[in-house]
Amino acid sequence: MAEKCGDISGQDQAVSTTLSVLESLRDAIQYPPPHCSGVVPVCAEDLILFHGRGENACRLDFTTATEESLERLSQACEPATFGLNHEDVLDETYRKAGKIDAEHFMSTFDLDLSGILPLVSGKLLEVRGEDTLRAERYKINVYGKDAFFKAHKDTPRSQNMFGSLVIVFPTKHEGGALILRDYDEEWTFDSAKIISEHDGLCVGYAAFYSDVEHEVAVVQSGYRVTLTYNLYRVLPWTIPSIAYTLASADVPVKTVLEAYS
Repeated sequence: MAEKCGDISGQDQAVSTTLSVLESLRDAIQYPPPHCSGVVPVCAEDLILFHGRGENACRLDFTTATEESLERLSQACEPATFGLNHEDVLDETYRKAGKIDAEHFMSTFDLDLSGILPLVSGKLLEVRGEDTLRAERYKINVYGKDAFFKAHKDTPRSQNMFGSLVIVFPTKHEGGALILRDYDEEWTFDSAKIISEHDGLCVGYAAFYSDVEHEVAVVQSGYRVTLTYNLYRVLPWTIPSIAYTLASADVPVKTVLEAYS
């Protein structure tokens, strides 16, 4: 009986040691966030939006946009839907916002010249250069007062689509922060605050993987206007291994493993 007790005690010690190793490895590895965001400077010529057709065609200059001109933009929108089980669903208790599809607007904002794509490629694909991805213009979305979008994940439009890019125009508004969640972590990109604190003209941007849960908080005042893009990988492109960085140079993985060898 004493021998069996000794075996159990030894097994418990082995399990305890294994758990300790795994915990140390977890602390030594730091995964990068599944998104990137920030602001980039733009010129006044980059901030003009044309929408509507025929007699209803309008030109909106975001540098001089008034509450009335933004209201006209909002009125020109259709109710925004969202993807659910590969279908577009309209439910304003889940998403309250307006949309203009790509074929019904034109923007002078030049994504290629903005420098955003190399930043996104470097952060999300771990590869430098915009030629590793393709951005497809998708929609204009307008969030007026009390508009929102509850927590959801994007529906990929094809096998090569891996994420979304949101450009936030510099309109005066409060609320409407983009909140992202992945596992037990949460990040908030309050573009209204960041843009208002930036010196000079700029736009905000946020890019994230399609499987990252995200939501748009309630807009308290003004209009949040965004231009969204679908992000696709450009072939040939190999799926990178899970990227990680060491949380501290003092706790490398090799050291952790050697400590228990």
